Amino acid sequence: MRARNSLFITLASVLFTTMGFSAASIAQTANPKPSALSITKLDDKTAAISASFSAMSTREKKLSLLIGKTSVSLVDDGTSGDLRAGDGVFSIKTEFDFDAFAKGNNQLARTTNLEKQLFFAPGNRQAITQQKIFATGNALEFSGISNGKEARFALPLDAAQIKVNDTIRLPLLNIPIGLPPEVDPIPAAISIPQSLMVTDVSVVNDPGRTWACSTTNSSPAGNPVGEWTFWRLMENMANGTSSTSDFIKALFKHWTVAQTINGFNVAARPNVYQKVIKDWEIRSGGAGATLLPQESPFRLLGIVLRVDLRGGTGPYAGGDAGEGRFVFALHDGDCNNLSKTIILEYKVPISGCSNIRTWAQKWVALAGSPNYNADLESLTQVFTAAGANPSAPNQSAIGQVRTNEFLPGSPLWELREFVLPATGGNLVETDVKQEPHISFNNSATLASYLNANWPLLVGPPSAQHTVPTAMTAGSAPVPVLWNAPAGLLTVPTTPAPVTPPPATVRDDALFELALNTCSGCHQMETSTPFAHLDYNSVPGFPAQLSGFLTGISVPDPRNPAVMRNFNDLARRAADLNVAATMSCGKIAPIGNLLLNELSLPAKLKAVH
Repeated sequence: MRARNSLFITLASVLFTTMGFSAASIAQTANPKPSALSITKLDDKTAAISASFSAMSTREKKLSLLIGKTSVSLVDDGTSGDLRAGDGVFSIKTEFDFDAFAKGNNQLARTTNLEKQLFFAPGNRQAITQQKIFATGNALEFSGISNGKEARFALPLDAAQIKVNDTIRLPLLNIPIGLPPEVDPIPAAISIPQSLMVTDVSVVNDPGRTWACSTTNSSPAGNPVGEWTFWRLMENMANGTSSTSDFIKALFKHWTVAQTINGFNVAARPNVYQKVIKDWEIRSGGAGATLLPQESPFRLLGIVLRVDLRGGTGPYAGGDAGEGRFVFALHDGDCNNLSKTIILEYKVPISGCSNIRTWAQKWVALAGSPNYNADLESLTQVFTAAGANPSAPNQSAIGQVRTNEFLPGSPLWELREFVLPATGGNLVETDVKQEPHISFNNSATLASYLNANWPLLVGPPSAQHTVPTAMTAGSAPVPVLWNAPAGLLTVPTTPAPVTPPPATVRDDALFELALNTCSGCHQMETSTPFAHLDYNSVPGFPAQLSGFLTGISVPDPRNPAVMRNFNDLARRAADLNVAATMSCGKIAPIGNLLLNELSLPAKLKAVH
């Protein structure tokens, strides 16, 4: 094997660009994740780490990743640990602790029900149903599909068994490797209904915390200003900038007149204001009356943890701890369902690896709590309380408010998005992230975007693209079958790297674009009847969940020969396990920290 020279690691800022839409490239703010990863033992304290990146040009010879404050450079120039120049494999020769590596692998081997665990490709919402994992005497073995081909991987459990010049190919399944364990594995499977998607009637109809419906054709009951009511959450969001009544009215007034978002027209849907606000006013005393909380037409469907949307994982985790969400359904004041949901999506104001890990552990521990509702309330108040984020508009932790609606008089299902302006005050309508305007469907513009960005769309990791603001819509109509003229596409038709045959790269590029739109995820790509928590769920019973959440296999709407497998709650449970057990120690050789960073889950850019 060719000798590898030592590589001097310098302090510098991260330097990484990828292909982008148009001639200008789109800068990536986070470290890129590889499509292939391996490690070679050079001696007892040194390793060569090699990685390929699907979105990297073969003309690029150097890639710098930021590990904490240290810029670590991988090269593809035949020097400094790289075997062959220009082959798309970037390498580094670095200090490495093989005992720590093996200890981390042993903890993974002790994970409960590992053999039955669903795996998901990095950045992807699809389940990899053919992946298998099992422990042998000295290794934890994986078998399945990698880059479109059958592949086997073996993680060593004993550092003494790793021989000099042996190259170990590493699985990329959103499982962090490289660092020794700091906490014990979670002893039991994550409770999805108690830690991730809380819809139990004892919670959503809690008499002290909710204003709830127990049956149709009846008045709501409970506490109209309880901690989990729509009224209280909007009051906290306004945080004294206006009355709760005026704050709510201002939100729904957006539907009374046409809006212009990003230069695109969003048509008025006046019946939304009629059914929500005017009817609420009548029940509160008459037209124009101040809204009363006891006449609120919103009932709680679920409380949702989205730690999988966090800003980062691992020792140098940044950003926030993901999101916490409240999902409400509209009724007519007498608990008869109307076709509208509203989702309050909060950014959890917690940062730092150990703090995020503790946050995740508290949600895992909820499942065994004898005071479940009280403990759940203490967790939700972290992001819902007035003043939860002192540096944000209105000092609120709200990230965005999104609505799904198909009321009488509305021509189609429609999704909208709202945010607080930087100066604070009332919610304002904004563009729907990752949703191209409908006018771009089947257009040359969309074909050009796909041609330029398919490596980011397909990966692996997949779905690392960003739809430019100039293309994003002010609302998302449903249904939409996203596509582009085949004659204008140059996206390869070679086998897809993750989805099994007969899927092609082109199939997956179109699929990832469509799935990561609100309109695609809420119907055509997942066979969902518009809402993932059904607004037509019977009062007094848990909300019905979509197959996308609970598990479903559906044919690709553009190529029915390709099956798409979803179980998003299982994916979120696996990710919560990662967050609750991740290593946070920074005192480790740079090679171990680098391997951990490269194997961590890619940040999920999806908005749903």
